[in-house]
Amino acid sequence: MPIAVVIDVDYVQAAPSHLVRSGIGDVVSNISAIEDWELAGKVNGEPVDGMAVTFARVAAEAVLHRPDSIDSDGFLKVLAEGLVLSGMAMSVAGSSRPASGACHEILHAVTQLYPGTSNHGELAGLGALFASYLRVRHLDWPQARLEEIRDCLLRHSLPIVPSDVGLDEASFARAVAHAPGTRPGRFTILEHLNLSEDEIGRSVADYVEAVGR
Repeated sequence: MPIAVVIDVDYVQAAPSHLVRSGIGDVVSNISAIEDWELAGKVNGEPVDGMAVTFARVAAEAVLHRPDSIDSDGFLKVLAEGLVLSGMAMSVAGSSRPASGACHEILHAVTQLYPGTSNHGELAGLGALFASYLRVRHLDWPQARLEEIRDCLLRHSLPIVPSDVGLDEASFARAVAHAPGTRPGRFTILEHLNLSEDEIGRSVADYVEAVGR
C-alpha cells in the first residue's frame, strides 16, 4: 500500500467531464463486484475478506446516494476517497476481487471485441447494472437495489444501455458471452448462470426494455 495519495481537485475539475464522471461508474460497480465475490464464497467456498468488502462497499455507498454532482468540490472529494478506498480494498484482498466481478469481465470483453468503445468507468457501470439485472431476474436480488444503481448512473449522465456506448443489443450480447473468458478462474454471476448465447441475447433484450429510459 502507498504511504499517501495526493489528489489535486483543481486538476480533476479541469479534466474532461466525461472522464471525471467515469470514476463514478467504476466505484459504484463495487456493489456488483462484492455480490459476485460473496456468491463465489457461498457456491465455491472462495475465501471472502470482510475488511476488503467493507472498504469497497463504503466507497460505493458514499457515492451512490449523493444528490450533488462533479461540479461540487464536496462530491469530488467523496469520489476521490471512494476510488482510494477501492484501491485499499484490493490491497487488503491481495487481488482485484472486491472491485472487479462480472462488471469488469463485461467491460474487458467490450474493449477486446470493440476497441475504442467508451471508457473503463462508463463500461464498468454499464456492466454492473446488467449484472445486477441478472441477479434480480435469477437470484431474487432486490429490485430496489437495481434501481438505486440505475438512478445513480442516470443522475450523472452515465450509460445504462448498450446504445449509450454505441453498441447494438447483438454486439453487447456477444461481449457478455465472451466476458468469462477475460478472467479465467474468476467466478461471477455470469459463470454461475452459464447462460447459452440465445439466453444471453434474450436477457440483453429484456434488460434494455426493463432499464432503458
